[in-house]
Amino acid sequence: MLENVQVTVLKNGATVVTAPIQDAESVCVGIWVGVGGRHEKPAVTGASHFLEHMLFKGTPTRSALVISQEIEGRGGYFNAFTQEEGTCYYARLPHEYMPQALDVLADMYLNALIAEDDFDRERDVILEEIKMYQDLPQHVVQEKLQEAMYKDHALGAPLSGNETSLRKMSRETLLRYKSRAYVPGATVFAFAGKLDHAACVACVEKTVGGMRRSRGLDFRPVDAKVPQDRLSLVRKEIAQVHAAVGFRLFGRHDDRRFALRVLNGLLGENMSSRLFQSVRERHGLCYSIQSSFQLFEETGLFVISGGFDTQRAPSALKLTAKEIRRVMDVKVGARELRRTKDYLLGSFRLGLEGAGSQMMYVGESMLNYGRVVPPEETIAGIEAVTSDDVQRVADDVFELSRMTLSLVVPNGQPESEDDWLASLAVL
Repeated sequence: MLENVQVTVLKNGATVVTAPIQDAESVCVGIWVGVGGRHEKPAVTGASHFLEHMLFKGTPTRSALVISQEIEGRGGYFNAFTQEEGTCYYARLPHEYMPQALDVLADMYLNALIAEDDFDRERDVILEEIKMYQDLPQHVVQEKLQEAMYKDHALGAPLSGNETSLRKMSRETLLRYKSRAYVPGATVFAFAGKLDHAACVACVEKTVGGMRRSRGLDFRPVDAKVPQDRLSLVRKEIAQVHAAVGFRLFGRHDDRRFALRVLNGLLGENMSSRLFQSVRERHGLCYSIQSSFQLFEETGLFVISGGFDTQRAPSALKLTAKEIRRVMDVKVGARELRRTKDYLLGSFRLGLEGAGSQMMYVGESMLNYGRVVPPEETIAGIEAVTSDDVQRVADDVFELSRMTLSLVVPNGQPESEDDWLASLAVL
């Protein structure tokens, strides 16, 4: 799956990781910066995402159009995304254009102009993006869930920021933030596809080797002192009840992460899962229901979410709670456990096919773990999970004191806050 992965750390702390695929026609280049929403103070909420937008607006030697043409004009594709703990800029092109791809991305990383007129215009674009998301109840319910689970903490703030923080933010503030965050010690240069490791290292050394050594921004850890609300309830002019039940978890380094993967696959990761089969297929209470989890450095969250018929939403939540209770009370059978593992292992292996997928894997792995986690380690970890492990991690995860219910409901929905919480009383 991943063969001959190599890692080199430059003298200034920048990391280069390569995953060669010698029969590929493409190469995927990614610059991963260890900065995201949780590194932001309240006054600069949304700065990481704002920077992501601004890096595409031009450098002293390239306009926004030229940046696009130098990638797309060679048949390539490029994009970026911002998460809670990292930001990634990436491009995929025919393999012979690797130096050009890195040159464009590194120019953006090092030399983005962040011109005043672009800054003002893009701020308005992001404010429209926020409004767009506010019109999507499935987005609002997730955003409000995280806000309630990490109350008064950067992990609970919206990645896109808010109108108050964005309106007050200046170009100079964003430039200062970039100078502190976009540093070699917090940056991983990831490559996958038809490539030569030494050539990739030489290209990175040429572009960023002269940067001063610096380690980047810190963040405030999550501990028991970070409050968590039991309920978030928003009323909007919509036709469904959107609900998300979240539980605060352990972090990404915890040994229980493999059992957690199996628990998630069992409960709600696909159409064969228990929640989909029970709540939708057997009872017809929703169109979609799913579970997911996200692990950060020292904390995480497990979420079950769905959109429900307004009259039967409390029943759907009760049934969801029963399925949670069942996985806690009754050990999963051998055949279901095997089927879940086969799904997880198959999707994991398929997810590593191709230059783009491998670049994402090695880049994120280096950023989050400081090493490339061998796929064999993940496969072995999943294979080793027993039914006892699944039951134990379910007991650990579904702890009522760490639960939050987030709801976005129609304006005329009659249930009170106590009614909604009572729907989960079986937990």
